[in-house]
Amino acid sequence: MNNETASRRYPFVIYIMTGIRKLHMAPFSSEKCVGLDGEYMLFAVMDGAAEMKIGSRSYGLIRESLIVAEPGQAALSSTQENSLSLYFITFKAFRVSDIVALRYESPEAFPCIGELTCVPFSQCVDLLEAIEQHSPDENELMRFYNHVRFEELIRLVLQQNTRAAPASNLRDIVKSSIDYISGHYADQMTVSQLASDANIFQWQYTRIFKELTGQFPLEFINKLRIDHAKQLLLKTEDRIHEIAQHVGFNNEFYFNRRFKKMEGIAPGRYRHHHRGKMRIVSLLMEDILLTLGVTPIVQWSHAGWGRQEYLSLNAVPAFDVLQNSFEPLATFNPDLIIARRSDYEYRTNQYEQCKRFVQTEIITHDDEDWHSTLRTVANRLGRVDQAELAIQQYETKVSKARSLLTHSIKNRTYAFLRISAECISVDQTYTKPFLWGDLGIVPHPMVQELTCEAGRNGVTWEWLQGLNADYIFFAFDKWHEQEAGSERRQIAHPLWQTIPAVRNRHAFEVDFMTWMNHGYLANSKKINDVLSMLVN
Repeated sequence: MNNETASRRYPFVIYIMTGIRKLHMAPFSSEKCVGLDGEYMLFAVMDGAAEMKIGSRSYGLIRESLIVAEPGQAALSSTQENSLSLYFITFKAFRVSDIVALRYESPEAFPCIGELTCVPFSQCVDLLEAIEQHSPDENELMRFYNHVRFEELIRLVLQQNTRAAPASNLRDIVKSSIDYISGHYADQMTVSQLASDANIFQWQYTRIFKELTGQFPLEFINKLRIDHAKQLLLKTEDRIHEIAQHVGFNNEFYFNRRFKKMEGIAPGRYRHHHRGKMRIVSLLMEDILLTLGVTPIVQWSHAGWGRQEYLSLNAVPAFDVLQNSFEPLATFNPDLIIARRSDYEYRTNQYEQCKRFVQTEIITHDDEDWHSTLRTVANRLGRVDQAELAIQQYETKVSKARSLLTHSIKNRTYAFLRISAECISVDQTYTKPFLWGDLGIVPHPMVQELTCEAGRNGVTWEWLQGLNADYIFFAFDKWHEQEAGSERRQIAHPLWQTIPAVRNRHAFEVDFMTWMNHGYLANSKKINDVLSMLVN
């Protein structure tokens, strides 16, 4: 046998393990690992999650992550709320010296760097545990056997990570996989299977998947399953274990655990709460509840302004929001209170009292953004379809109204006056998003020049006499310290009739509570008001 033939019977490079440690990192801790001169570092994550920085690269470590770092680099691992358990192995690459071998091009010392895969990972774990267990052995034969185990680990890694490079457009391949998952989420699938079907390394598949969806593959699959389970809980009488199996969970216990972690309550309680049996209080958002087909157990009321009469909630008891404490709401036995951040009651910390006796949730959208508020509440109550239908119907109504108003409002302007016994103010906060934003009627320049605060503080009769808006809409604000009905004396003032729009009979009274509210029902009534006033 000649030397060239003999050289082909052994590799050009062999790998020798120089150290192994099992590291346990507590939450919110850091660990820096550095290999000695010429040492590669291999990290195999058993459990937990963390971020690892190696040079300029960052890696998200999760269970079954496998990372290899080149010699001369440091690896800094940092945990957040999770702990981390991993193996840290150092090894060196030695070139097998041979005169004949030197004729060939020298291969990379270790061809796989960065995030790698090893499937099944259990085989990797078995080898690592055995290597760690026998690493202290002094017996020469046992040390050789441990070297064989390490070489077997390296063989698994190289075998799965040095195959032909996958297709160039990996993102498109993963997008196709995501589309497949969306249509087959109930099928049994694993990340390794999905990556194999896509012909991509598992670490590449997971990284690109996270970039595209913001979630790891199993998180994405479980969310799809839970979302569909929520619909089945509301629309069918199927048992919990039947729903679990239908959406892809083989184990009802695991389904219940995942559902509760995602939704905060168990599937059975979710069904009970979201089927119209839930006793809900949502002060000043009753418009939203009624739009979703939910009747509140109590309605908002104000000593000065009264109730929202346009909602026709005559049989629903009222709750005066000016009282010092909201704790009396407990007497209505609510299951849930939904409040809005901009509510006066929330700003005065009233809803913190409610949290002591019932689940209380805060909606952070602005009052005028009723579309977002409707969608948020609908999602919480499992009534997304009703919300989208209402929004679609409203947009259709707005489109028809603008078409009818095209000739009436062309080059016309408006002002909205809020009349109380003490002053006449100019409103923009509640009415501009509707009149200008939805219907396209432009505020008069004098109105646009006013800040919202200045308008709220009131305007003079001299200012009103100079207001030559084409239309004036006005509503009577009853909250004042004078006797009931005294707000109407303002329009009996001699200067009221000198305002151009009043003189031209283009001043229109509207309902205060309807126009000072945002919502599907309030805005629909406003459209009817405007059409009846401006369209001949």
